[in-house]
Amino acid sequence: MNTKNKKEKRGSSSNKKTEELHMASKTWLSEIDFISYEIQFLKNLLGTKYIDCLEVGLYERIKEVTKEIFDKKNDCVSLKELIINHETKISDLIEQDKDGDKNFLEAHTKLALKINKFISSYKYLKMQVFEIVENTLEKKRQKKLN
Repeated sequence: MNTKNKKEKRGSSSNKKTEELHMASKTWLSEIDFISYEIQFLKNLLGTKYIDCLEVGLYERIKEVTKEIFDKKNDCVSLKELIINHETKISDLIEQDKDGDKNFLEAHTKLALKINKFISSYKYLKMQVFEIVENTLEKKRQKKLN
């Protein structure tokens, strides 16, 4: 009985780092899923305001941003697949009661950097969409005043 308690303590201690990796990957999945929903919203927002944007001369900007939205949507799919594969490896480590080796930890760090870079560039894209809609609304308001 005493041996069992020592084993349980040792197992939970050695798995602590792996559990942290697991939680990080779950957070990434959640963020990527949320961004996917936001991307759909941004597409709908631009679609709703498309004619208004054309009327105020933002065709080229809309074209560029629409392409970027499409690219980000594809990036979401790719990242989600990478995260799910990574999560599977983490689950295997937890099941086997092992810590990740150096290569796995490096892969985790690289994936974290890739996700952070994606999120940062996505936020910039979202800001661009909001600026387009804001400029369109402002120019429409000015036209109504004239």
